Amino acid sequence: MNADTLYERATTAIRTRQLDEARRLLFEAVRLEPRHEKAWLALASVLTDMAQAIDCLRRVLAINPENRTAREWLALALQERARQEAVAEHNADPALADVPIDEPGDEDRPVPRLGKYLLDYKFISSEQLRAALLAQKRETEAGHVRRLGDILLEQDALTRERLDFALREQNRNFYSLIDE
Repeated sequence: MNADTLYERATTAIRTRQLDEARRLLFEAVRLEPRHEKAWLALASVLTDMAQAIDCLRRVLAINPENRTAREWLALALQERARQEAVAEHNADPALADVPIDEPGDEDRPVPRLGKYLLDYKFISSEQLRAALLAQKRETEAGHVRRLGDILLEQDALTRERLDFALREQNRNFYSLIDE
């Protein structure tokens, strides 16, 4: 089978969400034809490893420096890799293990803390919450007041839409207690 046929079959597999099959077909296509620009671009879109995707996009640009999609995707991929590295570096802080998610008396609070809402909705992980709580604690110790939601936004752990949703739910629960 030639590289073009493999590429066409891979694009069909992508449309039907058979990504493992698409990856297999695209790897074979670029092995047969190392300058197959479309196959390299498609392969970049289905890879789960950011470094491999970046390599594919660089290959596309080596073949065709004018490929606007590859340039845009490469910029986004490099930005995402930098974000992932920053999060990994931040999460490597040994002090995170000592950061409690629950505080004494939380079980008696009429409305849970924001972090609990974010965890319950699976908007963030417990590691992301611990990292934000640690950053908040350090800011407080330095004499600065920072809201947890703002820290999570700054760390790219949370979107503004998800934060707003969790805050609305927290407020809704609070005001439903008052109305009772």
